[in-house]
Amino acid sequence: MRIGKFCLMTGLAFGLPFAAAAQHNVATGTPSDIKYCNALAKSYSSMFPVNEGMPVADVILLSRCDSDPQATIAALERKLKDEKIELPPDNGIAQPPGSTRSAQ
Repeated sequence: MRIGKFCLMTGLAFGLPFAAAAQHNVATGTPSDIKYCNALAKSYSSMFPVNEGMPVADVILLSRCDSDPQATIAALERKLKDEKIELPPDNGIAQPPGSTRSAQ
C-alpha cells in the first residue's frame, strides 16, 4: 500500500509540471482578460479568512489566471454569483446603461 501511494505521488510530482508546461502555450489571454481574472480572484479569495485557507481546488483555479484566463473567469464569475457577491468591473467591455458596475 505504501509503495503504491509513493509511486502515485512521485508520478504526480513529476508529471503535473510537464502537463502544465505543455498546456501553457495553448490558451493565453489578453492582458485585460488576465487583469480582470486577477480582480475576480482577489474578490473570491477575500471570502476566506487568512488563517482558515481555501480548498485546494480553488487555489489551483486561482493560479490559472495567467495560463487560461477565459475559463478561469467563467468559473470565478459563477462562484461569485452563487455566493451573491458583486462582480468587479470589467474594463475590457462596455458597461450597459444603468449598470451598477462602475469602471475604475
